Amino acid sequence: MTAPPRRPTVHLIAGLPCAGKTTHAVALRADTNGVLFTLDRWLITLFGRYAIASVGHDEHVRRVLACRTLIWEAASELLRSADVILDDGFFLRANRVRCVEMAKAAGAAAKIHFLDTPESELRARLAQRNASLPPHNFHIDAETFDGFLRLFETPSADEGAELVVVPHSSSSLGKRWIATRS
Repeated sequence: MTAPPRRPTVHLIAGLPCAGKTTHAVALRADTNGVLFTLDRWLITLFGRYAIASVGHDEHVRRVLACRTLIWEAASELLRSADVILDDGFFLRANRVRCVEMAKAAGAAAKIHFLDTPESELRARLAQRNASLPPHNFHIDAETFDGFLRLFETPSADEGAELVVVPHSSSSLGKRWIATRS
């Protein structure tokens, strides 16, 4: 007797800037042979690198929503045969729940991967990243980061998807220590 075919999964990568989301997403892509969509890469490719303060919060949100629409259009097609990894940040519960519902409507499973990194480590990594900014990352000043801290809603197990918590371990940067909460 053969096992039923595995349903493709949408992996939502949630966490604050410098939590290790992209590192985790790249490793997850290798583990699942999935397709990776990184929001910041799309934003910078389409709009160039910019400071959120210079374009304003409303314009930045408009750009994010436009990229999310384009990403989902491509991702939903790929879900017929592959896992999709959305390296987005998913700061707000409502955005995560909406994406989980869209995944289920497309016939896919959903997992939320929350990178639980302490604020002190986030700030240290952000200072390092800002000093030598990689090509597809935004410079984030302290005031913007503080706003992100206030905005971020920690994922919970009641959002309609399996919750995978990736705890912080400064000695294992690049390694993934995964604990699943049901």
